[in-house]
Parts: sequence; C-alpha cells; structure tokens
Amino acid sequence: MEDLNEKFKQFYKQVAFYSMIVISLAVGFTIGYYYNLIATGLKNNQVNTVKRADIQLAVDENNHLIVIDKKTWNYTIYQDSVGYNIFNLYAKNIWGQASNPKPKTVN
Repeated sequence: MEDLNEKFKQFYKQVAFYSMIVISLAVGFTIGYYYNLIATGLKNNQVNTVKRADIQLAVDENNHLIVIDKKTWNYTIYQDSVGYNIFNLYAKNIWGQASNPKPKTVN
C-alpha cells in the first residue's frame, strides 16, 4: 500500500508539473494573440484636424515635412514622401488656377 501511495504522489507531481507548463503556454499565447487588439483598443482613433492658419509648414535638409503648431511650437516630422505628396497637391492646385484663368465677362 505504501508503494502505491508513493507512486501516486510521483504521478501527481508529474501531472502538476506538465499542467503548469501547458497553462503557462496557453496564457502566453492568449496574451500574445489579444495584445494588439487590447493595445489599439485603448488608443484614441480620432483624426486630428488643424486649420492652415494654426500651423506652419517647413522642410528640413532631408526633405522631411515639419508641421509646427503656432500656439505651442510643438512640431511633428513626417517622411519625405508625405512632403512630396503635399507639395504636388499644392502645385497641381496652383497650376490649375494659373493655366485655367476665369474668363472675364463683359457687362
């Protein structure tokens, strides 16, 4: 009987050891799977809009676009591709206004 009791304790230790490993892996995978969902859920996903009168635009030597808030003088630096795209939009707008002037009406 004592031998059976000793074998049961040994078996219980093995089951407890492997079950702790399986539970730890399951918790780790669950946290890893849901981390992105939880992290993005806590962020504010609203778009911040600003008026052109409230900011200044600048370009540094690496062609990065810098948007400077006139009130706080905080700035945000964007990649050079963003600066190129905004410049192209302004250039197309100016070119469209210059190449297609409004016709003058005679009264």
